[in-house]
Formats: sequence, C-alpha cells, structure tokens
Amino acid sequence: MRWLAFAIVVVIGLTAQTALAPRVAVYSVRPDWLLVVVVFLALYVPSKPAVIGAWIIGISADLMTVERMGFIALSFALTALAILSIRDYLFRNHWSTQLAITLVACVSVRGVWMIYQRTMFEHSTGLASSVLVDVVLVSVYTALWAPLIHGLLNRMARPLGLVVPRYSYAGLSRAGSTRV
Repeated sequence: MRWLAFAIVVVIGLTAQTALAPRVAVYSVRPDWLLVVVVFLALYVPSKPAVIGAWIIGISADLMTVERMGFIALSFALTALAILSIRDYLFRNHWSTQLAITLVACVSVRGVWMIYQRTMFEHSTGLASSVLVDVVLVSVYTALWAPLIHGLLNRMARPLGLVVPRYSYAGLSRAGSTRV
C-alpha cells in the first residue's frame, strides 16, 4: 500500500465524516464512513498494512472526539483483524458481500461502543432506544453506503498500490455466473 495515497484517503474520510455526514443524516442517524474505509482495507490490503491502516484511521478518529484515546483505534484494528480472518472465503467485489460485512462490523463496533458508553456515563435515553438508534439504524445506514464507497475506493486501487481480485480465472468474472 502506498502510504501517501492512504494519508490522502484518511484526510478525505475524516473531512467527509465531520463535514458531510451530518448533512446526509436521516433523523439524526449518521453513517460511519470511516468504518467503511476500515472494512475496505481489511478486504483488499495485505494483512499487516490493513491493521496498521485501520489503527491509524482509529487514532485519527480518536483525536477528533472527547472519548478516551485509543478506544476507536483498538476497535477498528480488531475489526480489521476479524475481517482479515475470513476475507479469503468471500467474493470481495460483490456489493452484497461489502454490504453484509460492513453491517456485521458496524453492529459489532457500535454495540461495543454503546456498552462502553452506558457503563462509563449516565444516559437519559433507555437501553432499547440506544440499541435501536445507535446500533441498528446507524449500522444499516452505514452498510447501505458501503457499496458506493467501496466502488470509489476500488477506482483508486492503482494509486493506493492495491491489487483488486477479479475472479476471472474461475469463470466468475460476472456476478451470478454459473460457469466453473
């Protein structure tokens, strides 16, 4: 992975997360585009740079919050490790895979964050409301953005120094192909 191009992607992602995400919020539900970038890294980047990149994105996000330093970085790095363990069994280029992996990753990360916040701080909202809004709705909305963002990042594969699998060697160059 080319780290200068990665740094540019991180700056664009952080800017979009802070400036654009509030503008596309639906009833105060904002997408977590940084997590989508972490999922992309875990699906397409070699193992060590993927975890380091996810950690860097997390540290950058930690610097923009008032939470304890390192919590987001740790959760993003662990998410990348979890996806790395299963990525060889997935069709990474298919939109449904990107959507499903992002949904599961986001539910996991947001669930842990919600548990952490509820144990460390007092909340005026109920548990069911927190789970519904902070975990489920944010995760679904983030997952719906995943295929679009993955498509944009796949177009930047060459500047990032990535090799995107094509699956043409098995006759699976098109989704739904039955030729083996």
